[in-house]
Amino acid sequence: MALVAPLLLLLAAPAANAAPAQDDFLWHRRLREISAPCADPVLDIPVPRGVDHARDARRLIDAMLRTDPVKCPGTAAAAVAELRSALGEVERGDVDLELLAYAWRAAALGQGMAPDPTLVDRYGRMLWLFDEQPPEMPRWAAADREAWLRRPDSVALLRARNADAMLRTGRSLEALAGLLLRRDLPYYAPAEAIALLEDGRLITNLSNRLRISRLLTDGAHVPADYARAARPFLSVAAVEADFASKYQQELLRIGYLASAAARTPAERSQALRIVSAAALDGRFDSREVQTRLLRGLGPAKRAALSDSDRAGIEKALDWKMAWALPGTDGIEGRLRPIVLRGLVGPDGKVIAAEVKTSSGSPRHDRAALGVWSEYYDLVDLREASSGNLVWVDLPPVDPYMTTSDAWSKHHGSGSATP
Repeated sequence: MALVAPLLLLLAAPAANAAPAQDDFLWHRRLREISAPCADPVLDIPVPRGVDHARDARRLIDAMLRTDPVKCPGTAAAAVAELRSALGEVERGDVDLELLAYAWRAAALGQGMAPDPTLVDRYGRMLWLFDEQPPEMPRWAAADREAWLRRPDSVALLRARNADAMLRTGRSLEALAGLLLRRDLPYYAPAEAIALLEDGRLITNLSNRLRISRLLTDGAHVPADYARAARPFLSVAAVEADFASKYQQELLRIGYLASAAARTPAERSQALRIVSAAALDGRFDSREVQTRLLRGLGPAKRAALSDSDRAGIEKALDWKMAWALPGTDGIEGRLRPIVLRGLVGPDGKVIAAEVKTSSGSPRHDRAALGVWSEYYDLVDLREASSGNLVWVDLPPVDPYMTTSDAWSKHHGSGSATP
């Protein structure tokens, strides 16, 4: 209960600690009035397209802090006062990081105020906790940073920041996830940590995807979840087929682990889906693993898709196909429609797909397979499978289909922008 109290106190007192509500239009107008007498060229800010008072107010207050005190006495000091008013209490999960960075710079460089080491430290700690590019703080020893980070109050701040999908940052997500993965701390919550690491801000590069994959497959913190571990690699590996990049290597590793652990038809289906996405080139012994998994699932009958099934597939996946298909410059009119066969499980989801009729371009065939690998769960074919394992011919894919074609096909003619 002692650990929960600081968080409850932090979240329960927004009225006392939150920054004052501010109308960006009025604030921008007030800043323009304050800075109007100043003739410093630093205030000659190019006006970008569009009306955005929040953006323009921030650009103006940044410039006001940098004005020459001789040319514009009092302008920078007025900016500091405006900043402090806008920020309010800074020890909050929802503190505005851009404005806080300006306030830190003013305190560090003496812009509009005398240099203030106390404020530099106070503001800098919050930027260090949340901001993607925190300021250098050489006097803050690493051991002291670690101790400050482990405080219940710091954890409460991180939880508050990450609770808002619009405010969380890659730094705040990684900091909290790191604490939640430590068994030696009272915050240990690995499932929550992994969910934080799966945020789109972090899953943009290989190292972060690999970290999630290992957490979900090594069994050290949470039970193995191979389908979840594979998810960040499905489209990249299936479409790019680049073993040098390690995306496809990792997907195949996950598939092999899933295959070795599979005991039930559902687990074999899951393993087959992963291995099939990684084995498009038949590298290593992936085809043998596929064959073994297929054999373990038992015989599959042939079935036909209904018109409603075909329409559902096209509506769900045409847009995805159009985005995934490579360009056709230089091969106009020479490609054929891609026809894939899909293995549908008892749950109506496509477990694996293979090329029945090639377009004539391996890249285009691979793109179509990649879409099914990534988006299989968007289509429900239980009507065709009737609770059985069946092979079906999937609707042909036009290799020349564009996003405009896909949009107008299902929404009528007009704009191609969804």
